Amino acid sequence: MEKYNEVIAENPNVEMIHVSLDSSEDAAEGWAVSNQFPWLTVLPKDVDRSKLKDYMTRNAVPHYSLRTADGEELANGSSAIFRKIGELGGSESQ
Repeated sequence: MEKYNEVIAENPNVEMIHVSLDSSEDAAEGWAVSNQFPWLTVLPKDVDRSKLKDYMTRNAVPHYSLRTADGEELANGSSAIFRKIGELGGSESQ
């Protein structure tokens, strides 16, 4: 959450989306609420319809992938995406 607040929260060039792979909607919502996620959570029933699952390249949880609006991958993995977001500008912290 600290990294999100430092690098993403005020960055107009980046939007974070949580794609839940929980087995139930209640579990997904409960986890997002308990962790106080301020970003969009796509619930299990909506993952296929949203087409976001098409961009998931690993079965690890959590999995971080930074993509352009067109779906092109810019970085993969937590450290790599936060570094790349810093390069994109809009936020001075890294």
